Amino acid sequence: MRFLSLRRAPINRQCVVYSFICDLCDSDYVGFTARHLHQRIVGHKYSAIGKHFSTAHGDTSLLKESQFRILKKCQGKFDSLIYEMLFIKKRNPSLNTQTDSSRAKLIV
Repeated sequence: MRFLSLRRAPINRQCVVYSFICDLCDSDYVGFTARHLHQRIVGHKYSAIGKHFSTAHGDTSLLKESQFRILKKCQGKFDSLIYEMLFIKKRNPSLNTQTDSSRAKLIV
């Protein structure tokens, strides 16, 4: 699979699957957003990523846009959900904690 870098792809892209890698400890996360990626990054201050920064590093302000990479530009929400699940299965990211995703029911 080809990976897009935020340096080459603007963070105002929509319908993307993205990865996060903590530059302090290499914890990682895979997610998708139908919104602009920069909006989702702001929202991550209150997600598993924000909790990681708070508990592991003591400061949620350490979250930076440069820690995010676009993995796949998708055609729509359903496409994004499918690719998100595939990337999570392949990478097994440490900060993705949801195990019984209702998204999996989309495939069954």
